[in-house]
Amino acid sequence: MGRIRHKIHAALGDFRPVSMQLEVTNACNFRCVMCPFHGPEKASDRAVGFMSTDRYRSVLESFRRLGGRFLIPQGAGESFLHPDFQEMLRIAVKTLGLDVGLNTNGSRLNEPMMTEILDLGIREIGFSVDALDSDTFAAITGGDLAPVEHAVETMVAMRDRRKLRYPRIRVLIVEQSANASEIPGYIDRWLPVVDEVIVQSRRINAGRELETPRREQRRPCRHLFDTVFIQWDGDMVICCEDWESVTSIGNVFETPLADLWRSPVMQGYRLAQQQHRWAPPEICRHCEAWAGGRTVETVHSDRIEIAGALTRSFRRK
Repeated sequence: MGRIRHKIHAALGDFRPVSMQLEVTNACNFRCVMCPFHGPEKASDRAVGFMSTDRYRSVLESFRRLGGRFLIPQGAGESFLHPDFQEMLRIAVKTLGLDVGLNTNGSRLNEPMMTEILDLGIREIGFSVDALDSDTFAAITGGDLAPVEHAVETMVAMRDRRKLRYPRIRVLIVEQSANASEIPGYIDRWLPVVDEVIVQSRRINAGRELETPRREQRRPCRHLFDTVFIQWDGDMVICCEDWESVTSIGNVFETPLADLWRSPVMQGYRLAQQQHRWAPPEICRHCEAWAGGRTVETVHSDRIEIAGALTRSFRRK
């Protein structure tokens, strides 16, 4: 019924957010070379900080009142660096009944945290594991591969030992010149372990453009219609690709989230997309991160591959 209601509202022009990407912190302990926020080609001087638990709760309450259901508590940083992150997960799931998906570099996960994730029924967790070889991993991320691999394998083992369906566990690698030769071995290494292996295409120019541009006809980006993006200081921006916070619609701690979501500025951006005008805002003009790209499914002897312009996804048959 929820999806039907959402479609009805959308048909009437009253777009309701289905999901929220909420940045609890933009701090990170890795320095990935392809990251537009923490990497060497840093695209932003936005201040680094942490959202308080009280503010976090208030944002989620506003999100629920708008009809939202799915939370990704992550932005430009590593969320497990937040000292109150486990409490934040409990608030989202136990207090507000949200479904939650996590993305992490895995370096700060320990078994008590994993137990909490399993107890809460977190729906999915994606580990960024950007190389097969430890030296390549260090060159790309500045981090140590061994504890990350251990975190993934431990998370899978703990879930399977309890015979739980969730979380669905995936690993992700951003393909680039430094690790391209490792991709076949990477897939072979992780496919028997996790539920999904995702190979992401590298993007340039603050992460908004593919190195190999899409060939398909551009379509409206769904992010403006069904996902709320809130940064750690409360600024609402139109998309996770806005590292610099240049599209701030306003601050959720000063203006109700519902008013920001339905503001004339946001409605104008949505109308532009519907009319196939790719700007304003200016950061959308050449962006190729718009969602819903065409995919091709190929069934191999031992795996299923679903390939699009942004990602290749591999699952066991």
